[in-house]
Amino acid sequence: MRKLTKSTVLLLLLSFFYFSANAQTGGGFGIKGGLNYNSNGKYFKDAGAAFGDPLNNLGYNLGIFGKVNLGPVFLRPELSYTQLNSEINNQKLTTQRLDAPLLVGINVLGPLFSVFAGPSLHYTIQDELRSFDYDAVNAGYQFGMGLNFGTVGLDLRYERELNNKEIDVDRVFNGSGNFRYQQIILGLSLKF
Repeated sequence: MRKLTKSTVLLLLLSFFYFSANAQTGGGFGIKGGLNYNSNGKYFKDAGAAFGDPLNNLGYNLGIFGKVNLGPVFLRPELSYTQLNSEINNQKLTTQRLDAPLLVGINVLGPLFSVFAGPSLHYTIQDELRSFDYDAVNAGYQFGMGLNFGTVGLDLRYERELNNKEIDVDRVFNGSGNFRYQQIILGLSLKF
């Protein structure tokens, strides 16, 4: 009798999550925001430094998204303002940009769990790492996974730029170098 009760409770919980997640998987639009941890091309080296002060490279993003449901597959265009923070030799530098990813995803465990990937365009508004003219438009890619609970979604994704950036940071350290912005993004979304 005890196993039957546990099974019934488990079945009811799974049913609740399934039906409440169904609201997030349908088409529509919403708002999104989250935190991002930036690295300039050397994640494993930066990960060691993060233990000393984990907030050094922490930034944020705010934006809107749309979702087009195509069965188990969906399209999710987004537009967000992103602030990236970088610390180089104990000096904090900020980059502000508009990001426009176009993600294609698939619902893996019904509407509760999904995976997604796609290209991302970036328009740099301001970049303290560069003191010279640079291409404001760049491209990259994102991939990740998401959980959906009713109209609320939670996702974790990785993003990387495709092109190397040539930077000149003489005020920070002597010389110049190549790097690619890359970040881990933890996001929360609310669909209307």
